[in-house]
Amino acid sequence: MARNLFIRVSAVTYDEVAVRKTWPKLCALVWPDDAPGASSVLGGAPGTPARGVLELAAAFEDYAGFADMDKAKRAALEPFAQKLSALRAMLEAALGDRAVQRAHDLTNAIEDCLDDAEKNTERP
Repeated sequence: MARNLFIRVSAVTYDEVAVRKTWPKLCALVWPDDAPGASSVLGGAPGTPARGVLELAAAFEDYAGFADMDKAKRAALEPFAQKLSALRAMLEAALGDRAVQRAHDLTNAIEDCLDDAEKNTERP
């Protein structure tokens, strides 16, 4: 193993604007400060947090678990949040194992889960 250089496999979103276009209801739900007409951090101003696919999944998980909402809404969101949590954990493991094809398959599964959550989420 190299002493000073390490190879790491990672997954990143290359077009954060596409995230908002692909999952507008989820983005508005978990990042209300980026709602149309609000000052947007999308586009990469220095020092602003990333708002990619994995960040959306994590934010959705937090929202489903901790946001103030009625029981019926929480019950509708929780299955998607739980699935995203499991998929993200498997993705991290695949990346750590340098299992590129498995990681690719999991990124597709994460996006499919976000698609399903988008279809089943009401606008805030």
